[in-house]
Amino acid sequence: MNLRAFPRPKNDNGIGLHFRLDLTETDNKPYISQGVAWLQQINAKWTLIAGQDWMQIGKAARSCWDAGIMPLCRLVCKIDKPFIDWEDGVKTLHDLGVPAYMQIFNEPGDSREWKNEQPDISRFGEKWADAAARVFNAGGMPGMGGVLGEDEWLAAFNAVQGGAAHPLWSKAWFCVHNYGSNHPPTYPYDDVNQKGIPVTPAEYAAYKFSMPLDELNELRATKKNPGDTVFDDDTTVLRVHVFKKWMTDALGYCLPMLGGEGGWQWQVEEDLRYPKLPDEFHANYTREMFEWFRFGKLSDGSPLMDELFCCTAWIQADGQADSWWYGPLGTKQLTIDTVAMIPSFERKFSWDAPETPAPTPIVIAPTPENALPAPEPKPELPAPEPKPELPAPEPQPELPAPEPQPELPAPEPQPELPAPEPQTPSATIPYIVQQGETVWGISRKFGTTVDAIIRANNLDANAKIRAGQKLVIPR
Repeated sequence: MNLRAFPRPKNDNGIGLHFRLDLTETDNKPYISQGVAWLQQINAKWTLIAGQDWMQIGKAARSCWDAGIMPLCRLVCKIDKPFIDWEDGVKTLHDLGVPAYMQIFNEPGDSREWKNEQPDISRFGEKWADAAARVFNAGGMPGMGGVLGEDEWLAAFNAVQGGAAHPLWSKAWFCVHNYGSNHPPTYPYDDVNQKGIPVTPAEYAAYKFSMPLDELNELRATKKNPGDTVFDDDTTVLRVHVFKKWMTDALGYCLPMLGGEGGWQWQVEEDLRYPKLPDEFHANYTREMFEWFRFGKLSDGSPLMDELFCCTAWIQADGQADSWWYGPLGTKQLTIDTVAMIPSFERKFSWDAPETPAPTPIVIAPTPENALPAPEPKPELPAPEPKPELPAPEPQPELPAPEPQPELPAPEPQPELPAPEPQTPSATIPYIVQQGETVWGISRKFGTTVDAIIRANNLDANAKIRAGQKLVIPR
């Protein structure tokens, strides 16, 4: 199948959130129905459902499908389990009328995904190739299971007999896990990483860092990475660029990339140059990632690729510290509300608005076959008879000259009207810049333009904004 043939939800917006883990559905515990309602609350059109058996997965998948949400399905199982009935999973979904997007295994480099807790990447490749062929032969769409390293991808790719020529690739897809750590969406292109800009006292007071201010700024200065790209450091939501390169190098093209997990984990602090991720960063960063699909542009300014169908953040609920609802760290209400405020939209692909070339006029040169016969000569008509001359008109009597009219008095001068008072400028919104934000990202958040913000704040076109800086945003 080409990209256009892969199933997508109606009014697709690319927004996804991993489904809750408890798939119970009873009168007392309507957890599936609740999960669907949560997805609708943030207008998500994609989700990944992970369950212990196909019947459980199928019930949740059908409920999502009925609500206009596309389910991606993963059987929770160990990679080295002796036998898994993949065909039964495809049949379960097809019998329910749901597209069979099947994620095969999950993060093979994680010891928790193995019975013996010993990752074996070569064994993963063999197991994935066998399962993918079976899913494909049963009519399903096999998904590359959340691989995080190129060695994992190549182990699976090289284990498929026939390599890129095998027909299973025509229905395969890549399950994206694009976690951002505590990095901003622009990482590694942000000024902290590229230039080592220091933390201001205001920032230090506002956010949680793990070392004194002077040590923190020394760390930033010594750990800066000018010129770094996502191919040097892919601990970023922008690692979708890396995934695409892996596939293009091996296959010659990129599979559809569908989000399974990703985004930002709650209050994570892996990179000490950045603050422990605060609530407002989690909310704003997540919204920016989802708005890639609204504006057709990633956070690094590159165009949204057609192959990236959706991004799916981690996770709805059920015991995870990162749960958006009812987790041990509380409900992430700010993130829920911020995502829910994204205006309704439908993402566009390159094929949605093709440029129509101007029609070229078709000129048919005459040939003996299509030439028209010469017109027959028309008979000459007789000359018209001369008409009789009419008598000259009689002269008209002269009319008397009009009497002179009395002069009207000159109009009195009118008093000058006062000049209109100048119009007051349109209202603006005060705004304080958050860590990692750019003028471009702020302009998208408020539905204005970069130029408008620059003019309203008398900024230089190449100036950088900093966290804590006060701006006014034109309406």
